[in-house]
Amino acid sequence: MMPLCRVASARCKLSRAFVGALLICTITQLSQAAKLRQHGTSGVYRTHDEQLIRSLAQRTPGSYWIDGYKMTVSNGTQVCWHDAPLKFGSVINRDGQLVPRLKKTSPCESTPTGSLMQSAWLQYLGIDKYEGYYWFTPGTTVIASRIDIWRSENNKNTPLAAPPKTWQELCSSTSPHELNYPNEGPIHVVCDAKVNSYVDSVFMDLLKQPAMNSDVTLARREAPIFYVVKSFEVKHNYDFEAIDGSVAICSQVSCTYQQPRASSSVQYVVHAADGAILIADIALSHLTNEAEFAALISYSLSATDQNLINRLFRVQLYKTGYWSYIKNQSGVWISQLTWNMNKQVLRLGIQQMYSAGYDIRYAPLAWSVEQGKHIKGSLIVADPRQMPWYGDYGFNVISQLYPNVDYSKLKRGEREYQQFLQELRKADPEAFAPPPPRK
Repeated sequence: MMPLCRVASARCKLSRAFVGALLICTITQLSQAAKLRQHGTSGVYRTHDEQLIRSLAQRTPGSYWIDGYKMTVSNGTQVCWHDAPLKFGSVINRDGQLVPRLKKTSPCESTPTGSLMQSAWLQYLGIDKYEGYYWFTPGTTVIASRIDIWRSENNKNTPLAAPPKTWQELCSSTSPHELNYPNEGPIHVVCDAKVNSYVDSVFMDLLKQPAMNSDVTLARREAPIFYVVKSFEVKHNYDFEAIDGSVAICSQVSCTYQQPRASSSVQYVVHAADGAILIADIALSHLTNEAEFAALISYSLSATDQNLINRLFRVQLYKTGYWSYIKNQSGVWISQLTWNMNKQVLRLGIQQMYSAGYDIRYAPLAWSVEQGKHIKGSLIVADPRQMPWYGDYGFNVISQLYPNVDYSKLKRGEREYQQFLQELRKADPEAFAPPPPRK
């Protein structure tokens, strides 16, 4: 028996040695693969950077901010021009977009026709190179293989209602200060002038010429219509839309995106079909500084500017029958669409914050703070294992695309926001009431 035990022991040692060697080999290979990991990427992005459009017209190689990436445009990048607006539809393609899928062999006009645009849609194909093992890790380098430039005029078949009143117009009227949408109950608007003026100032701060990149010329952008509102209950699905880190929920047969859901209480930022941004004041009571608020506003601006909310309404309204429902809502298409939208909003929101001089470290978890979730030190989740996916993504965006940032030059606005909270408490004390106990 002793020889057999010795043999068995030797085999165990060899087995352990083999497993150890295999693990070391595997980890080494994964480490090497992480440095080389890449995949194809595509997207649609509206730019207001006239200098970027001129550089593309002149085919000047370089690294440019496109869609929140530092994208490399080389002599081998195919640049195509279209004297027409980019048309968004209601059917999602396999890239998670609502436009015809771009291919390398798609029709291409190599020279621009007419005068250059002040703003344009860029539809691109490229290679995303990144470090890490997760598919949602942002690339440090995106190499463009093709960029199509389209005019940025709004589509005439946009399924939105007439422009709403501004908060000044609504609050100065003698009628009740509330919003009324079809199928929904009245939504009470907070009409305090100091509260709304502060919110407006943050909007304009984010829309002005970049503080950190003064040599960039941007086309003038208008602030969207917004309202600070009291928390309200949604009556029906798809009457409002939100992009806040939530993604499509999939079953074995279909995927759906319902944010906010019917019969739920809206306590965050949502968008209405008329283009208005509704900011629930209870969400503002959870924030601690202006940088967190700027992150939420920057995300909403990005979602509006990139036509993302309009795209969501298009998808939700396109339900003409069973097969069209399956075509849009099953598989990975609606799921891919919502992932794309969230990641794009994070990248562009952080870029816009940085350009306006805000501390971008408060951006990745702003959606969590908005929901009243406990954040330790305002920057990290109390339990790292509960870090939401968008927190991981946002911090990766910052570490990879914004290295060596001097945060002492970026503003947090703690004192300014505390003063704003005092005004908000006077306007609506209920926004600061403790949540009801869980049953």
